[in-house]
Amino acid sequence: MPPLCPLCQQDHCEIEQTIHKNDLIKLYERAFKIDVGPLIASDVCYWHCKDCDLRFFTDKNGEMPTGDDDFYNALNKLPWYYMDEKNEYHQAKNFIKPQDRVLEVGCGKGAFAKFLSTPDYVGLEFSTDAKKLAQSRGIQIENISIQEYSQSHQGSFDVVCSFQVLEHVKDPRGFLSGKREALRGGGI
Repeated sequence: MPPLCPLCQQDHCEIEQTIHKNDLIKLYERAFKIDVGPLIASDVCYWHCKDCDLRFFTDKNGEMPTGDDDFYNALNKLPWYYMDEKNEYHQAKNFIKPQDRVLEVGCGKGAFAKFLSTPDYVGLEFSTDAKKLAQSRGIQIENISIQEYSQSHQGSFDVVCSFQVLEHVKDPRGFLSGKREALRGGGI
């Protein structure tokens, strides 16, 4: 039986491909020198939701494999992973005013903060190493999920953004809901 789509909650998902656990472990080891064995419980299925077009991975138990602190700290050591500049930073900054409160979810080392004229920036990131790097540059980052953070910061931000993060999220629907909860009415 196919899983429910983690975004639209429909059951019209089909397997596009099955990736063998050992192949995936070897690929990460060869390409990045990272051991993902502890993160992968079984072979991984690549699903396609025919309703909303989301594509996602699950293990054989239906769980979405995601990284942990060790995984993202290992990626942090790759010079290209947490980029200082992304094209979307230049576009997004045009929508942010100097007085806006900005929350970036999945902020890495907080590189987007340097593109902003507002001093009121908070980043959320799971990597403890990325948080240390950001703090050394005077950037405020919390190691907490948006779902948890938004419970105590409802309607607190004028702008809530993410860049290249959704594909790393175990619960896309909860992730987007948490971002919406942290946003004030009329925010972007």
